[in-house]
Amino acid sequence: MNKIELVFGDVQNKQIQTSNDFVSHMVEHIAWRMGCSIHLCWEGDDWTALGRMLGRQIRSFPALSDTAAALGMMDDGSSEVRLSPDILGAVEIFTGTQIDKEWFLSQRCEQLASGHELVRLLKGLARGLGMKIDLKVCSFEDPHHTWESVFRGVGIALNRLFSPPAGSADFSSPVETDIQCGDIAIASWSGNQAEIIRHTAETRLDVMVDFTGNRPVEFQYEGVPIAQYDDTSAFDGFRELLEIFSGTAGFSLKVGFRSKVLSSGHVLLEDTGLVIGRALREILMKRMMSHGINGAGSSLLHPIDFSQQKITVGVSVEGRKFWRFVPMNTTIDAVRKSLIIGQTVLNGLFSEDLDDFLDGLSWGLGCSIVIHIKELPSAETAWRMVFENLGWAVAEAFEVNPYRKGVPPGVRANLT
Repeated sequence: MNKIELVFGDVQNKQIQTSNDFVSHMVEHIAWRMGCSIHLCWEGDDWTALGRMLGRQIRSFPALSDTAAALGMMDDGSSEVRLSPDILGAVEIFTGTQIDKEWFLSQRCEQLASGHELVRLLKGLARGLGMKIDLKVCSFEDPHHTWESVFRGVGIALNRLFSPPAGSADFSSPVETDIQCGDIAIASWSGNQAEIIRHTAETRLDVMVDFTGNRPVEFQYEGVPIAQYDDTSAFDGFRELLEIFSGTAGFSLKVGFRSKVLSSGHVLLEDTGLVIGRALREILMKRMMSHGINGAGSSLLHPIDFSQQKITVGVSVEGRKFWRFVPMNTTIDAVRKSLIIGQTVLNGLFSEDLDDFLDGLSWGLGCSIVIHIKELPSAETAWRMVFENLGWAVAEAFEVNPYRKGVPPGVRANLT
């Protein structure tokens, strides 16, 4: 007998039985992202009918809005989704210029002969919801990961439409102090702030991240001069980008960097990103275990962003380092030449060093970062957009979500 039960609550309370494990996994992603426990039993392989039943069950929840958009990501797969009212239900699929849509849809995926089976599931879902699903496939290197990103994105968008408001949470907790972790010392640590000290043979770096304040960024560099920054205002430019990032993410930031023997903008930016990431990770772990948080977020916050945001950033904290620029209407070669390599921005910063900041942040936070490039403005404008939208993504990742208490974004529910 075919039946389904969805309840907002413990996402780890799940039992899904269908004739295809990958279809079950995609339904699981929707429930997990919505914040629902799920019990599903489905016989046969009419995936359109399964999607319709799932959509009708979701539509029975009170809606908070009639439109939503979201970014879904899984390692080297990423997608964007927009939901809007459509009484008949429809699915429209777009791809970037680097992806052949028909070839993508024709590829096998785990136990499925092609992606067309999953399109049928989406079409049924759209009909059951009474909504149109606009799907933008952004990155495709592994069918499994890309389809996971699609259904993650659908689940996040549905969460924005139907999930009961979580309200605010008190993340204050006793401050732990003086914890040694190899070359990292955690001077203080709570659900609102973390102070990290990192020593290497070359540098000492002190970072304080504090979600309770809204103070200007404090950034100080001491020690061996960085040769390429002579006669420039590169430090002011870096401070400006840190201000943009931390301001949109919602935390105050204090950074003290001392170079002992090395003159390198690369080391300055990568190590600063790494230690900021580590401080954020410590706070995230406290919040995740005490209250539950989203654990993932993006700058695709409003339906209009789906069509108008030039650069979109997504972050998902799943315990591993991965990051990538994803060109949509251009080539990766053009992105490298116009944005990543060989550009000098903000009064002296090297673009390849800003690239290293993202590498360090991903490493320290243990997260995946995707940056969808839909339109490429000047390098300086683009880097400001990247840091601002990275901040919005981090802000959403740190928001309270009681249905995810104790669990990170991935359905495997661990960070190792």
